[in-house]
Amino acid sequence: MLQSLRLFSFFFLLIVTSVSCQKAEEPLPVLRLGHAPHDHHSPLYIAAMNPDYFKKNGNTYLHEINFRKSYKLISQDRHIATVILDSSTGGKELIRKLTEEYYDLSFGGVPAILKSIDRGSSIKILAPVMADGAGLVVGNHLPVTNWHDFLAYVKNSRESVKIGYKMAVSVQNLIFEEALRQEKIPFSNKPGDPEAQVVVLNLYGVKNLIPALQNGLIDGFVVNQPYLSLAEEKGVGKTITMLQNMPPEGKWQGTPCCALAGNTTFVSQNELVVETLLTLILRANRFIVDHPDKSAEQISAWLELPVSVEKRSLPTIKFTVDYDRQWQQGVDFWVETMNSSNALKDNVKKAYQQGHLEDLVYDRKLYERARKNL
Repeated sequence: MLQSLRLFSFFFLLIVTSVSCQKAEEPLPVLRLGHAPHDHHSPLYIAAMNPDYFKKNGNTYLHEINFRKSYKLISQDRHIATVILDSSTGGKELIRKLTEEYYDLSFGGVPAILKSIDRGSSIKILAPVMADGAGLVVGNHLPVTNWHDFLAYVKNSRESVKIGYKMAVSVQNLIFEEALRQEKIPFSNKPGDPEAQVVVLNLYGVKNLIPALQNGLIDGFVVNQPYLSLAEEKGVGKTITMLQNMPPEGKWQGTPCCALAGNTTFVSQNELVVETLLTLILRANRFIVDHPDKSAEQISAWLELPVSVEKRSLPTIKFTVDYDRQWQQGVDFWVETMNSSNALKDNVKKAYQQGHLEDLVYDRKLYERARKNL
């Protein structure tokens, strides 16, 4: 009888233990992360291509499953999530997919993020990524080498000068158009407008800029890196100014371009995973600054570009881990500029006017924890 009771107890404990173990083995989170195939989102590529370095320096890294597609997020020797990468065109499209919950986190342009939050989307900026790294390229046929030459050429040209940009509400066309206003240069987005000295044209995708310049459809374009450097590498055009040097003088230095944003529901349900990934991205930013030559080689391999293009491009980009004074001023200026053009009409506009923009736009809690991990 006693032996039977012992056997019963043993099998009961075995069953309970087995059930408990099964309950503990819940599926790991899957984090869908959006990015664009250009070097403003380089911290992601650096994080993915240096698992040994980041394992040795912090023991948080991405273990490759499929190159540029899927990775295991490893922290302190534990697989805590699977990260699925997806490449899309430009900040506006990335942020649209984030708001539609096609992504959980995404890199994207700050103006596009602000506009989406203004419309009521449940997303927030999780961390800064970079600033600057954009400019004005003109065709080699234009007898100009700098911004002042360009202005003189525009004022003396018998025809409107045609400048392309990649898509609406991009950092580049907003800065360029504000610079034209400062210089009192009439411009329009309507070809043939008799009042316009400059016609700004949405070419609906960065892939169309260099071909349009090659074929004489435009006289130049404003865009982010590495397309400035790529145009020079191909001999198609020349960069005559970086956008941070455009008027008003000093206003655009360190202006936010790309940030990492997240869906608030996903973030709140997966705080440890998101904090861990933020830590890795911030460390990757530091890696780019500390190892520029190796970064240029790896980023060019990821983007399938010549190394010479990235060696031109990367020094023009300010990769950052801090919400510094210039970042804050830049965001305020984006809001002011977008308010004046009526691009913002609701949540962000009201929050800015009432003095609580930060609560609406940022998730500082996870950023601060990740920042301490550096």
